[in-house]
Amino acid sequence: MAAPAAYGQAKDSPIAFAGSGGITTSFVTAPSVGDASAGYPGDNDQWLKVEFHYGATPALKTDWVDAIEFKVWIEGIDLLAKDALVPGKGVAVALTGSVTYVNVRVNKDIYGVVYVHPSSLARYCERSYTDFDRKFNVHVEAYVGGTKMDYFDKNREKDPNWFQPLRAVPGLVFQQNQTPFLLTDTTRYPALKLPGAAQ
Repeated sequence: MAAPAAYGQAKDSPIAFAGSGGITTSFVTAPSVGDASAGYPGDNDQWLKVEFHYGATPALKTDWVDAIEFKVWIEGIDLLAKDALVPGKGVAVALTGSVTYVNVRVNKDIYGVVYVHPSSLARYCERSYTDFDRKFNVHVEAYVGGTKMDYFDKNREKDPNWFQPLRAVPGLVFQQNQTPFLLTDTTRYPALKLPGAAQ
């Protein structure tokens, strides 16, 4: 794991993102769950999968972390924005969401995941399946007890706050249990915090 106070890590943080592989993106096809509908003509079935890799640091003195919240920003562009400074060039946006894992056991290799639906990719990421990594960045922040412990950018930026000026588009970054991937990789990720559950 990263050394103390590396990159975006807070001093004495109990967790840290893993080196250069802190965030990986891929495109995955949803498993068949019995839906016989044909969908919209020309639809692509590729979801964006954003996986983040992290682990415990020597600062963590117990074998468990009660809860870790991850806040996610995925860069995109809204070509339909009516207030674009240059017509047709769109407005820079960030698809935002979060996921909280509970009862996280200490390990050097722990993973989390979020997904973006194919229709959102088509709208905000120009269906960039072949060059998504080159065109768009992903920013993830880890919080324990409401305090930011570490952050990671898939494409390292000179400005660590590059994502903040982007127009936030909430509600389009899904947790695993909100997707057809609910029953995949069931032992790879910690338990999800249920909506409305006390922390």
